[in-house]
Amino acid sequence: MKKRDIFLIMSSLCFGLFPVLGDVTPNVIVVLTDDQGYGDLSVHGNPILETPHLDRLYGESIRFSDFHVAPTCTPTRGELMTGIQSIRNKAMMVPAGRNLMRRDVVTMPEVFAENGYATGLFGKWHLGDAYPHRPMDRGFQKVVWHKGWGFESTLEYDNDYYYPRYYDGVEVKYSERFCTDLWFDEAMEWMDEQARSGQPFFTYLALNTPHRPLHPPAKDYFKYKDKVENPDLARFYGLITNIDENCGRLEQWLTDRKLKDNTILVYMNDNGSIAPSIVEDAYNAGMRGRKGLPYEGGHRAICFIRWPDGGLGKPRTIDALTSVTDILPTFVDLLGMRMPKTSLEFDGLSLALLLRNPNHKQGSRKIIVYDGHRETPLKDFKACLMWDNWRLVRGELYDIDADPGQERDVSKQYPGIFKEMQEFYDAYWNSNVESLEFVESIVVGSEHEPVTVLTPNEWVGVDHDSRHHFVGRVSEGSYWQIEAERSGVYRVELARWPFYMNRPLTAEGPSATIAGRPIDIAPGLPVAAVALSVDDAEPVIKSVSDGEEAVSIAFEIELSAGRHALQGWFLDHVKSELSGAFYARLERL
Repeated sequence: MKKRDIFLIMSSLCFGLFPVLGDVTPNVIVVLTDDQGYGDLSVHGNPILETPHLDRLYGESIRFSDFHVAPTCTPTRGELMTGIQSIRNKAMMVPAGRNLMRRDVVTMPEVFAENGYATGLFGKWHLGDAYPHRPMDRGFQKVVWHKGWGFESTLEYDNDYYYPRYYDGVEVKYSERFCTDLWFDEAMEWMDEQARSGQPFFTYLALNTPHRPLHPPAKDYFKYKDKVENPDLARFYGLITNIDENCGRLEQWLTDRKLKDNTILVYMNDNGSIAPSIVEDAYNAGMRGRKGLPYEGGHRAICFIRWPDGGLGKPRTIDALTSVTDILPTFVDLLGMRMPKTSLEFDGLSLALLLRNPNHKQGSRKIIVYDGHRETPLKDFKACLMWDNWRLVRGELYDIDADPGQERDVSKQYPGIFKEMQEFYDAYWNSNVESLEFVESIVVGSEHEPVTVLTPNEWVGVDHDSRHHFVGRVSEGSYWQIEAERSGVYRVELARWPFYMNRPLTAEGPSATIAGRPIDIAPGLPVAAVALSVDDAEPVIKSVSDGEEAVSIAFEIELSAGRHALQGWFLDHVKSELSGAFYARLERL
């Protein structure tokens, strides 16, 4: 019998199926912020920020003070959704075609849906924008979202926080509401519908703020404008104030609907703060590092859990070493949920006993934090092995209790600890290294998504996931890993700019967002021909006629069912390569 099955049987024996629910199944809301750090709360000691609503939530919650996520957003999101470490669930990096979860793992919304919940995502997904990796393909029934990592990504090239273009499922919509306000509004409207019909809901409010671009509402910026010297830091803090105000609106909504007491509310952030990258000495709760780094400031995170009717006891702080991979196992345990069949066991542990019993002490455990290099998985680049108070980072050992700022490598003073941790991590890496080369496919020719759009974000092994990359450099590109669901003839269009822009191949980039905010202009390219290759075969080349204002060049190719490497290039008038072809659109004819 598998360990996961034993876990579920014991949960049922101890608590029964939905044992703690009484007559009403609890709702569940997870709020995840983007680039806010542990120190970016006034209740965590920030001397400048004012976060009264989140401070109040802190006072009503069980807080995990030694809770860890990945150093960047995609790995954290995949670990939250699966309870499985990023190296194993495959969503281990932000770009480079390696931000897609394995298709054979069960996700958090799938678990909730299996147990009778309505499931909704509002905001940022960042685990795939094409079938079968979209949020609606992975268990969410209601999806109000943007694509890519944010509003400066290659998919949202000219989007704007103040006049956001967004998707309601697959339908493109526009709003005059600030993006964070929009996600909360849409979530509360949907939850209202569920509450009125007596339908329990799981809501994932995944925000794209306070991530760049740093464009807060004016009033929130002016709140900090004269309190800090750097205007970008004032903007960053302004975005967090906007989040705080929206959390206050959510709190009022829960109170008005009489849902607060029987709703599990989790508040988290996805990686370390970007504040130290704006101002080096910005408040960071005394930690070394920031977003993108394997030191404590890159991955120690906020985690508040509140459930007034859940029998969790008084609000308190728990200092046990915990991880984002623990959240899904905890929900399964707390709610006695059935688990759909899955190919992988959880890496995370249930925190139910810690939540229910103030006297329970967690045993010693080892947790791996990992974020691959932007282009390819690397063993030690952004990895940290944590073992109680010990941190193994890039061949150095730190005692976080004695040295919270991680200033002193003590590997020579504690050779036994160092050796055991290094051997543990080596064994873990070696057990997974063979699978790292496999890249998850984007499926084309499916009835679930008849037309598939590919972007530089999915170029395998290449970091080109921001509109700024169009300005600062011209990329040679790479291939897209696709999988034809059915054999047949496929139409492939290659374009320089996102298809929704309807912009000629040779044109320079836009000068403003859709709301008129200025952006850097990317140069035009003298595209005279376009090349397309499948599986490294000799490329097919089509010329662009002189004077033609073509937005894209189309090819028709034969694809057999199965995996293929698809690659395109732009060429000049002598057929020399200018760059990779940035965008592709595929349809089975």
